Amino acid sequence: MNLRTDFDFGFSQRDILARAASLLETGEGDRGRQVLSALRPEQIGTVQEAIIATEMFLDVHELDAALAAAKRANELDPQHAEAQELLVECRYRIDLPAIWRTESHDIRVRLERLNAQASTLQPAPNAPIHIVCNLESIGGSERRALNLQRLLSTHAPTTLWSTMSPHPTHPRAADIRVISPGSAPANGTLVLIGTFFPCDNWLQENRFQRVIICHNLVGQNQNVVRRLQEIEDNPSRPSVQITFPSKMFRDLLDLPGTVEYSPVDLAHFVRRRPHSESTSSLTIGRHGRAYALKFHPNDAAFFRKLLDLGHRVKVVGGSVIAPAFARDPGATPEWIKPGALDSRDFLQTLDVFVYRKHPLWVETGGSVILEAMAMELPVVVFPERCGCTELIAQGENGFLVSSEAEAYDVIEHLRADPELRRRIGAAARQTLIDLQHRQEPELLACYRGEPLR
Repeated sequence: MNLRTDFDFGFSQRDILARAASLLETGEGDRGRQVLSALRPEQIGTVQEAIIATEMFLDVHELDAALAAAKRANELDPQHAEAQELLVECRYRIDLPAIWRTESHDIRVRLERLNAQASTLQPAPNAPIHIVCNLESIGGSERRALNLQRLLSTHAPTTLWSTMSPHPTHPRAADIRVISPGSAPANGTLVLIGTFFPCDNWLQENRFQRVIICHNLVGQNQNVVRRLQEIEDNPSRPSVQITFPSKMFRDLLDLPGTVEYSPVDLAHFVRRRPHSESTSSLTIGRHGRAYALKFHPNDAAFFRKLLDLGHRVKVVGGSVIAPAFARDPGATPEWIKPGALDSRDFLQTLDVFVYRKHPLWVETGGSVILEAMAMELPVVVFPERCGCTELIAQGENGFLVSSEAEAYDVIEHLRADPELRRRIGAAARQTLIDLQHRQEPELLACYRGEPLR
């Protein structure tokens, strides 16, 4: 969206758009939303202004208002291609819950048909396990693949495959084979970490006894359906299971399957320096992919307030919101490129970990939050549609907040009490230790095709 479009201030609707654009450009999402609430789409005079209004409403997740602005754009110019596309996008976002229900039904029907036709042949003891993911970047799916390989490789012959050349950081953590025309997984159990990558003909042609799909993105439901179609064409007739990174996501889709919280490497993510004793200022941060929907429309304003309160802010993957600080005269967050620093080393520099994402995004798991908990950091998380928050007990091993005011209050309590920071952080790590102790036998049974003892 071009927020720098010139407006004629002689018209009130244009004035509203101009003021909202200026606020959104600086990451003041809540103030921008408030200004936009005065806009009357039916009074917008040009198709371009209606398009800009639609985009701004979408940015701040005001879907009904976005739809009204998109309809106005199409009234002003029924042939305008961008206006038509935005109208489709608005309706799609509004209809997402119904779309998910339909997609879930399709997945369930295909899954039941596949397993009704599956071969009764079970994998032999010590049968190979093939974990497949596209490892060319850094993100939650890639973390899940590496964590699962580490867990399974000590119990069964396990190979980690990438559909593309892996990111340079990944081979440091595990041996990785790249799938090519002459080299692809075959036999035993196939594990697909996500469905965001193509599998080519080997999925339909090579023999497998079992296929496990780790479904971790709600936007990939259609890809799961396509993957099940491809598996149905495989003459070896493997059985198929689905795993989910949280109970929240499994319940959202209402599908059968195992809940599998990403098994963070607790031997790697261990604190090697003492907690700060400071009661004057804290280092607050987060890490993750540089993806716009991983950030809330008001995150820049939130970070700006933390800086004004005297704290330091560090963000890995924040390049998508960094331009909002371009004209700030004072302190700004420290921006770190993903992969430039080991996640453990980054987390060790923090006193508090915060996490919030765009309302449109469904955080089905939240590996970055679990890594912060493993590093004994008090986590402050906005829990809306965020899977791993079901592991957080309020005020015991972390904090769940529903507003920025609550977040500031929690952070001020943490600033004043180093012992509270230590106690919450220790409890967070213990939560993961206990979780993995409970979960490991279940995961091993799931992936090795054995009954749970």
